[in-house]
Amino acid sequence: MCGRYVPPDQLALEQFWRIDRSNWLGWAQPLFNVAPTTVVPIIVRDADGAIVLTGARWGLVPAWWSKDTLPALTFNARSEEAAEKPTWRQSLRSMRCLLPARGWYEWNEQQLVRSESGRQVRQPYFFSSAEDEVIAFAGLWAVWERPGAEPLLSCALLSREAAPGIAHLHHRMPVVLREQDFDAWLSPATSAQQVQALISRSREEFRAWPVSTRVNSVRHDGPELIDEVRVASLF
Repeated sequence: MCGRYVPPDQLALEQFWRIDRSNWLGWAQPLFNVAPTTVVPIIVRDADGAIVLTGARWGLVPAWWSKDTLPALTFNARSEEAAEKPTWRQSLRSMRCLLPARGWYEWNEQQLVRSESGRQVRQPYFFSSAEDEVIAFAGLWAVWERPGAEPLLSCALLSREAAPGIAHLHHRMPVVLREQDFDAWLSPATSAQQVQALISRSREEFRAWPVSTRVNSVRHDGPELIDEVRVASLF
């Protein structure tokens, strides 16, 4: 389950993508430890065909949601079951987005270390592409019309079984789309069968290295969080 990731900075994203319109204003904040419920940058295709960069709450709230309390644990959608689950199926059908990223964090359940406070914790790793500074998670988005409030734009990323090269560190990973598949993913005309094909051929070539346990706390942010560290495992 991917519960933390690192979006690209403004320059890297603008060099990588052709953005027609943008209303994302989050560049002033350091973004090296993004956690669920944070407003994150997403890329969508507008009704006029324009590629739009905007912000969405990471943690999807489906349009039909009727409770005052927002749903929990809706920041990841398992790609194997998203087409059948009520929370995801409408978004998978016609409201797909991209989540730009530099990489993501996962915790190795088989490797226990001591945190700065002396607690026994799992060792975190940072995963990224050796070839590309910017990658894109396959995402879903939704708009929740709230009584007496502005509509809430929210999103989730799709996950899949980990690629063989990184499965020894964690059993799940985000669906990372190939660049040539971005347009098809964003197009509402892409059929359900084609969507599954895009997921099936998603990227698998990633590198990973151990990082500081400081990433465990959302209070910590900054580029040093993705620096490689030496690990002294407890077992």
